Amino acid sequence: MGVPLLYTQETWLHGRSVSSLLILAGLVATFAVNVALSYFVGFRPGRTHRPKEDAVVGMGLSILLSALLLLVLDRVGTETSWENVLGVAALTSIPVSIGFSLGVALAPSGGGQKSEQIQGGVGDLLVAAAGALVFALNIAPTAEPMLLAAELDGVRLGLLVVASVVLPYLMVFYAEFGGREQRRASDGATQGPVTETLLAYAVAFVVSAAMLAMFGRVDSMNGAATARVVTLAFPASIGAALGRMLI
Repeated sequence: MGVPLLYTQETWLHGRSVSSLLILAGLVATFAVNVALSYFVGFRPGRTHRPKEDAVVGMGLSILLSALLLLVLDRVGTETSWENVLGVAALTSIPVSIGFSLGVALAPSGGGQKSEQIQGGVGDLLVAAAGALVFALNIAPTAEPMLLAAELDGVRLGLLVVASVVLPYLMVFYAEFGGREQRRASDGATQGPVTETLLAYAVAFVVSAAMLAMFGRVDSMNGAATARVVTLAFPASIGAALGRMLI
């Protein structure tokens, strides 16, 4: 849920300029929301008796994940003060932490209604394409993919590809969201966890390229265009994972 916020210049700027007290107040309010969500929904299936503990875990993971992604995207670095790093990471972690708490509610325990009618790997990839489209379409028209792609070096782009594969893999097959066992038990040549994850990334990559082309951001697949597609394919792959989690 917080990925689009990571791709927003205003977040990078406001995380450095907004008062620390205001960000702290936002974190406190978010913690209260997470405690309530953990109590009524449960951070994990069938677990609602430790809302404070689960809220702390969710917020801690979200701050760590946000900081790591900001580092990969080169929005923070060794020259950035700790105060600014914490400000940007804390601001972006707010929607991410709420996503952790809402995960169980968003992913039905037995998969989505009529999900059994989606047969085979083609159906899974179709749902992945829909999820990728939702996320990519929100970001492709903006300047951020162009800006990030121009500033990221080959190493960071490579790390972004790795994150685009590893994070969806963990979300779909290892996070304790509803329908996990059903997804891991799927058979078929294209439905093994590793194969399906790689194919879903390929789908997210193609969707990202199509969205950038539609908005005139790429016209030929040269080095600069590939960097833009890789940059957009990260949020698209997260969207693809969310789509697959719902079935």
